[in-house]
Amino acid sequence: MEDIAPDDFEPIFRTNGFDSAFGTVYLNRKTTTLGFRVMEYHTNATGNCHGGAMATFADMQIAAIMRSGLITTERHTPTISLSVDYIAPAPLGAWVEANVILIKETKSLIFTQALITANGEPVARANATYRNYSAVAVPRR
Repeated sequence: MEDIAPDDFEPIFRTNGFDSAFGTVYLNRKTTTLGFRVMEYHTNATGNCHGGAMATFADMQIAAIMRSGLITTERHTPTISLSVDYIAPAPLGAWVEANVILIKETKSLIFTQALITANGEPVARANATYRNYSAVAVPRR
């Protein structure tokens, strides 16, 4: 199985830490949509996308918001809260997309939500809150 994305998607290169183990994630900047192909290493014992892999993908919402220019920060935006509701399985080989929406940006927080689909069918929804350091002084250690 090949990790191929639709034409409007470009790979996001995440080369360090845990994110690099997830595999290639793609972005459509025009629609603020993230995507990935469910590969063998994403699956659980039933051959569907593992819930932990789906949660990891859901936590990448901030990457879509930042790379699409909806917020101006280039600093790290750690996750404060992530909620994922699982609706249906995403099978091996499925193209998974997260249509990400910026709900609100404040001086200290960024709120997002995403509807996640596999081959066009809803499989999860996610809400996330991230720390916004763009206008806040970061304490030195």
